[in-house]
Amino acid sequence: MRSRQARRTRGPAPPEFAAVALGALLSLYNFAYRLVGNEADAEDLVQDTYVDAFRHAAQLRNLARCRAWLFRILRNRRVSRERMRRARPELLILEGGLEAADASMASDALPQLERAVVARLARPAILHALATLPEDMRTTLLLCDLEGFTYAEIGDIMQCPIGTVRSRLARARGQLMRQLAPQAAALGIGKGPRA
Repeated sequence: MRSRQARRTRGPAPPEFAAVALGALLSLYNFAYRLVGNEADAEDLVQDTYVDAFRHAAQLRNLARCRAWLFRILRNRRVSRERMRRARPELLILEGGLEAADASMASDALPQLERAVVARLARPAILHALATLPEDMRTTLLLCDLEGFTYAEIGDIMQCPIGTVRSRLARARGQLMRQLAPQAAALGIGKGPRA
């Protein structure tokens, strides 16, 4: 009985875990960068994620779920940091003295090679539209559309039901479509005027 319980809580062997966990490094960094909008904060967030993951590797029961588990840790670290940031706003020294600064939540969009010119023109509008989405909707959208997670995996990462994932995704896509419709029309993308 004791050996069965020990096997249940032991988790994957460190070399196996390390190989799988480090294989997700680039995806985690890209996701973190899209959430926080700058390289230094993204690197810090990913580093903290890996420190937590390696510290608690024994809690992971199924190595096949490692990638989703890492994304959940990263998301939870991001939420914790945002709560701390809101509690203590950053201070900037300006000519007029100290003022509280609200860190911008710019997100990075993936450039599309086949439409390089349109992407270059649309990028600022897309970044702005992504930045205006509420964090839960933006995170859901990024996990689904850019990272390729299933609804079930996103629900696990964000610790919410699949129905909530679907709802957030639909609302995020709808809000982006509404915000980007004028820019798309200006660039000749989408439905033209009806006759």
